[in-house]
This record gives sequence, C-alpha cells and structure tokens, in this order.
Amino acid sequence: GTDAFSQSGLYSNHQDIAPRYSGILLGLSNTAGVLAGVFGTAATGYILQHGSWDDVFKVSVGLYLVGTVVWNLFSTGEK
Repeated sequence: GTDAFSQSGLYSNHQDIAPRYSGILLGLSNTAGVLAGVFGTAATGYILQHGSWDDVFKVSVGLYLVGTVVWNLFSTGEK
C-alpha cells in the first residue's frame, strides 16, 4: 500500500546522489537496514526483559531523530 511512497524515494535517491555508484550505495543502505532489523529485534527483547514498551519506543524515536538529522546534514543531489 502506502509503502510504495517511501520505496520510490529510496531507490531514486541513490541514483540522484551518485548515478555511477548507485548500486553500491543501495547495497550498503540495504545492508544497514537488514542489520537494523536483526539487531533491533534482539535489542527489543533485551529492553523488554529489563524495562517496558515505553523504553523501546524512546530508543526508536531517538534513533529516528539521529538518522533524520544526519541525513539532512549530509545528503545532497548537487554535483
């Protein structure tokens, strides 16, 4: 459904940033996403053993904010 909106931006952005290396960039970002899914599941289990869902969501919000700030500071489509 609505995931298509984010996917279209994800794949076209690599092409916009570095057309020659877009495949490598996509591979690196996809690997980071997969690792986040694997370690995120384990981290959620650990946090829930020692805390609550509130703590899980606080960590998630913090990570999203850091990612957004880093992306906005360093990403560009200019040559």
